Amino acid sequence: MRFPKIKRWLLFLLWSWAWFLLIVLLIYPISYGIFRLITVLLCLYLWLGALFLFWNKNSIRYLCFLLALIVSGIIILPGYQVDGSILRQKYVQELSYYEGSLYVWGGENKFGIDCSGLVRRGLINANLKMGLLSFNSKLLREAFLLWWYDASAEALGKEYRNWTKFLYKAPSINELDNSKIQTGDIAVTTDGLHILAYIGNNVWIEADPNYQKVIKVKVPDASNIWFRVPVNILEWRQFETG
Repeated sequence: MRFPKIKRWLLFLLWSWAWFLLIVLLIYPISYGIFRLITVLLCLYLWLGALFLFWNKNSIRYLCFLLALIVSGIIILPGYQVDGSILRQKYVQELSYYEGSLYVWGGENKFGIDCSGLVRRGLINANLKMGLLSFNSKLLREAFLLWWYDASAEALGKEYRNWTKFLYKAPSINELDNSKIQTGDIAVTTDGLHILAYIGNNVWIEADPNYQKVIKVKVPDASNIWFRVPVNILEWRQFETG
């Protein structure tokens, strides 16, 4: 039995549509587990498609092999620890990038983001950019895992996957002792409904469902409900290294 050959133009059309779908998934703010799986599979399909469709073009063929080598290096090479204080600073910079972004429940990018998406995306971006600039495979793997394993505010407050470390409980953010907190620390309400990040100078950043956007708030602030409820203070364990 002979199977019909798929015409080259049809393969190219399917490959082009895969690019379109990947871009849509990257832009769409809400990222379910199935979306992340499809994103990874699309990247693999696009790599295989480029290799097959443009095998005769040396530059593209070599580029495909180079990408495969880079990904293999990220997976295999151990990488190295970085100064936690430097990562803290980068984290705060990345958080500030999202100021003014629209609040979208389940959102994880500039087009829409929620409270847990904000604190995770800041660290994803910090790991990704520092990893690329320093060729540090460990940071790149951390960025991928933070993206792959979604985590709610409640989960992060319970030290999900050992990413966070509980420091202490406070009656409210307004009543915090500022001498005990560092930039990059996070606060999770004890009911697990909301999470915020401290960026220094008595200022916190949050994706606030009441204001429907990412805002910076200077404490004390009696008008913001999240600053008047009990919170658990945690830090990212990555910030311990150095």
